[in-house]
This record gives sequence, structure tokens and C-alpha cells, in this order.
Amino acid sequence: MRVFYKYAPFIFAIFGIAVGLTGYYLDIFLQMSLNSLLWAGIALLLSLAGFVTGGLIRRLDSSSHTDSLTGLWNRRYFYLRLTEEKSRANRKKTPLCVAMIDIDNFKLINDKYGHFAGDLVLAELAAVFKHTVQATDVVVRWGGDEFAIIFPGASLREAYAVMERIRHKVAVRFSSTYGIAISAGVISLESDQAVQDLLLTADRALYKAKAQKNLVIAAADGSC
Repeated sequence: MRVFYKYAPFIFAIFGIAVGLTGYYLDIFLQMSLNSLLWAGIALLLSLAGFVTGGLIRRLDSSSHTDSLTGLWNRRYFYLRLTEEKSRANRKKTPLCVAMIDIDNFKLINDKYGHFAGDLVLAELAAVFKHTVQATDVVVRWGGDEFAIIFPGASLREAYAVMERIRHKVAVRFSSTYGIAISAGVISLESDQAVQDLLLTADRALYKAKAQKNLVIAAADGSC
């Protein structure tokens, strides 16, 4: 279904061309009364209408999975992608990691500078996350001042290293100005592990990190 949403403009355009060309050749070989040029025009109109309609469908699908403030993917998309990546990881026997992230002392920004300033900081943080990970990684605004990242094909050590780079960047950029940092829990997926169990383990690692703040904890399954 996601493939359809992604390529909807081209699917509808090809459908329009196919309908028009079918009529065109029926007109030629069966000597129907309609002019062949009319069928060519119909094919063009249908393909244009299909391309526009498909584009609208693709944009609607994208907006339903995007966080409007940060431009990141939202929680709904997170569950869709995590399910897909879990199936792929199990099928190909490749690693898969998830990081749950929380902003330390974020409430102080809203209290001191107002919610608009808080929104700007969230957008800046989102940019730091997105520019630090690989293109194949999935960065999500989980809700409020919480984020999540899916690391397809990454080992626990590799995912932890990325989160450490993010933690350092955030500390350098935001600690002196706003007094904030990030805490994160990173967990690797076990082959027979349910998605909810994975997230619960990542959450436990996150809350351990938040107890000290400005910390990333990588946890094996069941160690938190």
C-alpha cells in the first residue's frame, strides 16, 4: 500500500495512457467511428488528470505521517516503518536498533522563554538529529519533547555511537544557551521480540539515562 501512495501519480498517469491507447488502437483496427486523434487527446487528458490526482494522494499520505512543527515523521509512521523494518531484519538476518530520546530540562525553556521559543528549539533539535543520522535511518517526533530513531541494519554499538554524537552536538549547541541536553536509551531487536516489548525495553533504558541526564544508555534485551 505504501508503494501505491509513493508512486500514485505515475500509476494514474500510466492508467490514463493505457485507456487512451486502447481506444486509439480499437479505432484503427476495428474501424470504429471515433477519430484516432480524439483518442490520443483522451489519453493525454486522462494521464494528466491521473498524475495530478496521484500527486494529491501522495501529498495527503505524506502529511498524515509528518509532524507539522519539526518536519519529522510522526508516531504513526514510526509504527509502520518499525513493523516493516522488523520483518526485513528477520528475513535478511540483519540487525535493527531503536533509540528513544527525551530532552532534559525542556520545561524550563517553556517556563522562561515561552512556548514559541520552545517550538523553535524543538525544530532546531530535529535538524540536529536528522543531519547526524544516515539517510536510511528514520527520525521521528514521538510527542512533546520526545523523539525516536530507527536504525535499520545498525548494530547496537553503531547505533550507540550515533546517539553519542547527537548527545555531544546537543550539549555543545544548547547547554550554555538554554541549559538543555538529551538522554537516550538504545536497544537492539531480538529476532523473536515483539515491537511493544522492544519499545518497553528502550523506554526502561531511557528512564535510566534520564535519572542522570545528558546520557546515552545502550541495553541488551532484558538488561533494563
